[in-house]
Amino acid sequence: MKSDIFESRLHDRVQISELLSRYCSIVDDKNITEETVATVFAADGQYVKPNGAATIGPRAIAEEEGKIFSRFRATHHVSSDHIIEFDGNIAYLRANMTAMHIWGQGEIDPFTLESHFLAGGVFKAIAIITDNGWRFSELSTRIVWRTGAGMTSIVKLGKKD
Repeated sequence: MKSDIFESRLHDRVQISELLSRYCSIVDDKNITEETVATVFAADGQYVKPNGAATIGPRAIAEEEGKIFSRFRATHHVSSDHIIEFDGNIAYLRANMTAMHIWGQGEIDPFTLESHFLAGGVFKAIAIITDNGWRFSELSTRIVWRTGAGMTSIVKLGKKD
């Protein structure tokens, strides 16, 4: 009996951890669509950006993240140290993150030789069970440090087109 519960929670941990890996791969592979985002977020799930602004639902998240990440030629997100705690059918995830961002054409600050920035931070998420398995009801990113070029472009990211 105890081993069944352990195996079930282990399976849940793998699925929840994979949600974060899947989200990072969707962004890095430039495959940000409503369908792919729905494999990570619940129908009313929200993504909370480092500035605290929240986007709700797979369609809105795909549109917003698609605009933001279209400014980069490439990105590479790595997460580690996944800590997952359960409260019934709700799971809380905390993971460290390092992300490389290579600016696209026209997004580079002309006064710098660098064409990228590197950021480190923390992902926090709340995952829930849905009819399609575990999905994030909330995913947030907190940036702890940042280095590299692009203050001009960072300011552009906060502006509405």
